[in-house]
Amino acid sequence: MPVAELLRITAALAAPAFFLFFGLAALGAPLLAAICLTVGQVRGTQHPEAYARRLLRMALTCALLTCAVLAAIIGLALYRLPWLRDWLLAAPLVPALLAVAIAAFCVSLAVLRLSRGTYRSLPLNSLPPAAALSILSVVILWLTLSLLRDLAAQAQAVLGATSQGGITLAPLIQSVLSSTAPLLFAAVLASALASAMCAGAWSLEYLLLRRDREPFGRDAFAHAMRLAARSSLRSGLLALSFMPALWGRLTNLPNAPEDSLAVRTLLIACGVCILGACALWVTLARSKRPCSSPGLLHCSLTLVWLGLTAALSAALLRFYAG
Repeated sequence: MPVAELLRITAALAAPAFFLFFGLAALGAPLLAAICLTVGQVRGTQHPEAYARRLLRMALTCALLTCAVLAAIIGLALYRLPWLRDWLLAAPLVPALLAVAIAAFCVSLAVLRLSRGTYRSLPLNSLPPAAALSILSVVILWLTLSLLRDLAAQAQAVLGATSQGGITLAPLIQSVLSSTAPLLFAAVLASALASAMCAGAWSLEYLLLRRDREPFGRDAFAHAMRLAARSSLRSGLLALSFMPALWGRLTNLPNAPEDSLAVRTLLIACGVCILGACALWVTLARSKRPCSSPGLLHCSLTLVWLGLTAALSAALLRFYAG
């Protein structure tokens, strides 16, 4: 595949990857918050709990923005693709469960945010709602990946359908939860780690933008930013550990060597971007005043965005080549 065409594909997917970045951050924020609250209770310190509260506040904003964009995309797809409407009507269980889970996730975040009021009016224990939201996040990831897997299979069947007598017929591939692929649960775990990395990356920007409105002192604010950098770093390294499995799954294209080379290039670019972001997070985690280096924060966020764009482009090429 020519380099110019590959660049056009990644440029076209930059905007979807940006909103995917928001969606993953919304799902990963409760996971990071639950971990931070657990660490805070074990160590008896309030810094992780303060950071967890800001993660949950950020999650609602990211979730509402993602839901608005997702609703617009689904509405346009239903209008332009008649076979998608037929497919959803034939097997509505998984899409309905996913819609209910997303609605419950957003409502729970809204109720949790409204019940807290100001930063100082804390609930007695924030860990149970954060743990419940974490479980709901994993369920949403599982349902989303199951739906996307079956949707990709149906789209390939529609694209490969032949016309006979002016009528095009394609087999109906229903979306059922009982047909789980061997790598589905590994994909859910990798997606959960990637969402935690995205939540940590956005939380750095969130803290930086609100540094003048935060009620705690300079040292506590610097500690919260270092905690966000360490959380992003650990999640990013754990997410990269699934790269060999993703490599073997996406690059297995014996009949299309050019597409296989393009997918490998995109996966290498994704890994390099995430490693570059991890290097910046190491620098921020060791800095005494992370807020004094806003360029490092912006660069790390951009690298994660570019990594997601490369991964999304590799998945799209694998879909058309497969």
